[in-house]
Amino acid sequence: MRQRFSVLFLSLLAAHLAWASGDTDNTGALWTEVEVTKALPYNLSIDAGMGYRTLDWFDESSRWDIGAGLSWKLNRHWKFSVGYMFIMKHSLAETSYKTSEELEYKYRDAATNVDWDSESFLGNPYTDTEGNTSKYRGYNDKLKNDTRVDESFWRQKHRFYADVTYTTKFWKTLRIAVRERYQLTMAPSKTIDRTRHRIATVTKYRDPSYDGDGNLTSYDEVTKYWQEGNVIYGQDVTDASNPGAVQDVTTAYLAEHNALNTTETYSHEKRRKTLHILRSRLKLSIDKKGWKWEPYVSVETHNNLGDKWNLDKVRTILGVEYNINRHHNLDFGYVFNHENDEDGNQNIHAISIGYNYKF
Repeated sequence: MRQRFSVLFLSLLAAHLAWASGDTDNTGALWTEVEVTKALPYNLSIDAGMGYRTLDWFDESSRWDIGAGLSWKLNRHWKFSVGYMFIMKHSLAETSYKTSEELEYKYRDAATNVDWDSESFLGNPYTDTEGNTSKYRGYNDKLKNDTRVDESFWRQKHRFYADVTYTTKFWKTLRIAVRERYQLTMAPSKTIDRTRHRIATVTKYRDPSYDGDGNLTSYDEVTKYWQEGNVIYGQDVTDASNPGAVQDVTTAYLAEHNALNTTETYSHEKRRKTLHILRSRLKLSIDKKGWKWEPYVSVETHNNLGDKWNLDKVRTILGVEYNINRHHNLDFGYVFNHENDEDGNQNIHAISIGYNYKF
């Protein structure tokens, strides 16, 4: 059993070191918690607590929570707990990028010299029932870049949990505790502000060439419009005496087209979410009789049961508890939290401070 614990712990620690040295985003945080515990008859106890967390190297409030729980200690090895927590979670602004392409095909009716748009006869001459031939003239290719920003927002969450903990001791000093917790988190839908910034950057023109018999021989492809800052440039594709001439066509372009840069802010609904998580924790601590200090290390995994057991988080804590007396207890630690979930792929380096009052 001890060998299995050692292998598990060392494997998870090695994985943490690999994540810390990779390309994942790193940020700092402060995690604080205050808890009150009341012992009851029949080995029962109740607790209530509240917490506050920061993010982005302490510049942003990340979360605050309040909750309560009930525990039953079956014997010196087994303990069972249930509880509820209300959470207010802050999500930072999120930016995404999208590139789209629009093709506008051009054809000319040989009899009437009327142009129309179609994709049906791309690159091929077309003869109608009257014997009139329509030829493919080319296309306009518009490349657009969109930037979408979801503004930061606060969102409430309701969390329920149930867990079982097994604790044992080796050599009268080393305490090992294994905890399995099922956690259900529900987040109602939330309406936020979304800003979309559109930039149409390049318009290309493709002009076919035909021989004397009307056969398609080649294409001449040039860039017709492009943008540098707020200036729109154009290349003349019709003046044979001055091919490729470049000029500032901002005014003329905007007189016939929509502005290249457009910004729009509108409401967007974040859908309701429900998460089923299995949290597995292994904790090793030094509990020596007569010591007020109890150093510990723990490793915890968060597996998403609703997403094929995806490993959403791995959390390592190096800390120490200080028992002031039988009523007051302090907890200081360093938390390394690797996340790969809906909040993104990041490493959180947190300083944790906790206080517990027992009566």
